[in-house]
Amino acid sequence: MIDIFDNYILQREELLARIAQELQLDKTRLERMESAYNAVAELLKKDEDFFDGLIIEVYAQGSKRIGTTVRPINEEDFDLDVVLHIYDPYYNHTPEQIYNALVKALEKHAYYKSIMEKKKRCVRLNYKSDFHMDILPACMPNYFEKEMIKIPEKALRNWSSGNPKGFSGWFLGIANSVKEPMLRKYADVLLEAQIETEELPKELYLKTPLQRTVQLLKRYRDIYFQNRDYRVSSVVITTLTAQLYQGESSIFEAIDNIVSRIRSNYTDALNRGYKFKVLNPVNPEEDFTDSWTSQHYESFYNFVTDFYKKWQNLKDSFETSKEDYIELFGEGVYKKSLNEQFRMFSKSTNNPLAKSSGLIVGGTAYTNAKGNINTDTGLKNGAHHNFGGEY
Repeated sequence: MIDIFDNYILQREELLARIAQELQLDKTRLERMESAYNAVAELLKKDEDFFDGLIIEVYAQGSKRIGTTVRPINEEDFDLDVVLHIYDPYYNHTPEQIYNALVKALEKHAYYKSIMEKKKRCVRLNYKSDFHMDILPACMPNYFEKEMIKIPEKALRNWSSGNPKGFSGWFLGIANSVKEPMLRKYADVLLEAQIETEELPKELYLKTPLQRTVQLLKRYRDIYFQNRDYRVSSVVITTLTAQLYQGESSIFEAIDNIVSRIRSNYTDALNRGYKFKVLNPVNPEEDFTDSWTSQHYESFYNFVTDFYKKWQNLKDSFETSKEDYIELFGEGVYKKSLNEQFRMFSKSTNNPLAKSSGLIVGGTAYTNAKGNINTDTGLKNGAHHNFGGEY
């Protein structure tokens, strides 16, 4: 059996997966959000005014759809973006008409009326259970392109184009192109250590390196821009990451290579005298950076460079990278993930420091008269949940 503590690369990879797993929305919240937009769909389908006789679908877009959710920091609400997809050509309606129809249908219901907030081109429902849902009404461009949508512009006078289903299919196609992810290769061996421990979520070792890369980059984005302006959007991070992914089998290699490629492409654009652009891969006419000012560009490059510098310190050992893990992903998340890793694998390791640390973390350690840590005799040590990663 593989001893994870004798294999730094594998231990680092498993830890990164744990950190990303810890960062994402939990199953309960995901189910609550899914229930919320399904309830809205049922309400609209029963509407006897505008939606009567129309075929509609309400579905999530963005991180929920592609499996890259990240919990907000500082107790902020999670922004759930959903599409109200009306399977009718846009030229049968005006942008203002479909927007007002959505508002009117929701206002008929006392609860939705009480939590509804009108935005420029979407309707927001502010749920008390730590998330809000932005509903974007949209129509088809014609009778043939059923995945494409026409979206009301902010002034509700014109339409713009979108393709959230196409984008998610594009991203997941690239994510699933990886041949043999490192953690899937060792999954059976690693999962043997589950004996007498809590059951691991199945997706811990199953999510692709690209999905984990997006989660970890977005986490540092949230930390980096807590007190900075010109925040980089999730769609820019997600698009760039997928465009520059080349099938790397590990989370670490994917991040290391992708961030290097972003920096290289950015400086190459500057040296050649043209703007660095991030275009929608399923709708090239849409430029995700079209509103960027010089401050946005500077902020973006500083963010990527700062991440890159910290990331380099993760290449050697945990002894030299503890503070960088904390700065990249947050102290609580890092320590909890490391604690759980030690508790899980300490029973199957021959590394004395890792074994004793795992016993202390798990609260099953005794110290005998000779000062040796064991599981049977001596003074029982209290459970320690703040192991800082000195190993």
